[in-house]
Amino acid sequence: MLAVPLGLWLEATTGQGLLEQVKDHPITVFAVFVILGLASYVPIVRGYTLKEPFANHNFGFNWTPKAENWNGRIAMMGFTGMLFTEWISGVNTLQAWGLQSIPFPHL
Repeated sequence: MLAVPLGLWLEATTGQGLLEQVKDHPITVFAVFVILGLASYVPIVRGYTLKEPFANHNFGFNWTPKAENWNGRIAMMGFTGMLFTEWISGVNTLQAWGLQSIPFPHL
């Protein structure tokens, strides 16, 4: 889930799309994926199973495993959508949605 806002934030600050970011900084991107992947195992290490709710009482929420699965699926679809948007349009996601100006250096 954190990869989507992180990718959008980097697009906004650098002007580079996700594919450019991966091409320019492959080791950093790989390290972020490894760290986020390892962090997803924290509930398992703490002893939670898929049959009980996570003890996440921050802000009064108690997420169930089913809600966490749906949250992860929606985040994966969002990240894939960002990649497809960039691949098809040739500009980053923020530029494709009109939220960031598109530089035209040749004009």
